[in-house]
Amino acid sequence: MKKTVSALLAALMLGGTLAAPASAVVRTLKPFPGTDLLTVTQVGEPVADASVELYRVNAYGGADTFLGTYRTDENGTVTASHLTTGLYRWNSGDTETVFRVTGSGFVRTALELPAPVPEDGREQMTYMSADGFQIRYNALTVESRELDDHAAEFVYLGEGNGANKVTVRWIEGKQPEEALYDTTFAWGDQEQILRTEGFFPGTTDKWGYWRTYTDAGLTKCAIAGEYNGGVLMFVVESCLTGDEETDMTVSDTLAELIDSVTYFEFGEQTMYSYFPGVYASAGEDGAEYRVTLNADHTGTLSFQDTVEILWGSTELTADGTTWAYTIEGDNLYVDLDGEWVEFARQTAE
Repeated sequence: MKKTVSALLAALMLGGTLAAPASAVVRTLKPFPGTDLLTVTQVGEPVADASVELYRVNAYGGADTFLGTYRTDENGTVTASHLTTGLYRWNSGDTETVFRVTGSGFVRTALELPAPVPEDGREQMTYMSADGFQIRYNALTVESRELDDHAAEFVYLGEGNGANKVTVRWIEGKQPEEALYDTTFAWGDQEQILRTEGFFPGTTDKWGYWRTYTDAGLTKCAIAGEYNGGVLMFVVESCLTGDEETDMTVSDTLAELIDSVTYFEFGEQTMYSYFPGVYASAGEDGAEYRVTLNADHTGTLSFQDTVEILWGSTELTADGTTWAYTIEGDNLYVDLDGEWVEFARQTAE
């Protein structure tokens, strides 16, 4: 095909015109394959001459296909073209990003490399789970152990009193409250367990549930959230020594483990997917009052003033104030000073 096109171009240049045969055959060209534009950064800055490897992911569980090693340009970018439809991953050391090509056109991906290791010898490591998340830790103070295909624990190696550790586990086919009960029923009296809710670790738009139990110097805390068809749960165990500095170091180390979690893909949570919407109620004075619940668990209460809120499974919260609420069908009920007020879901016009 290339030879034929070159000959036609040469004839046009030499002869000035070229008459098309009456019986010319029209061919439909196949769409140009996909192209990925990768940007590699470290501490938010582009990384030049970084080495990255490209793989085609085997969707059937076999080994991924290695497609080659690339190096970033001065702007920290790499272009990989002629990619057919399918799932791919860029890999650099312990860091990777996954992307999908669905047809012709461009995909834009990003790869953030871990911060440089300080010169004091701290060994920053990354635990990568097959369940789609990773955790950073200091190997000089924490030891990681894989318990099974869906669970790992991170044990504090420094001075302490007993076992200080974080266990993380993905549980298939359950909801958070059920998984939490399975974990906490042996801790003690359920009425002595503190229950709270909030944004799930490593996210700003996913919801999680906390259970905390303290018995003398032992504290246990379980954090669970709906995650990719199951439940992702962190369980923290710590023992007080009575030495404030030692106990603070243990607490900070375990908290940093959980705070370091990042996800390759965190699917939509479905437990309360029918909650988001705008709900209205007419006051006795004829004014309309509104409650707005957004999908990311933010929202607003609009009465005399508009107040920004967070919403969980049973409460709306704003600046330390909470209101109990529930939803039944298309109606939302809020406990306002002991009186349950009904709000009706509004449909888009």
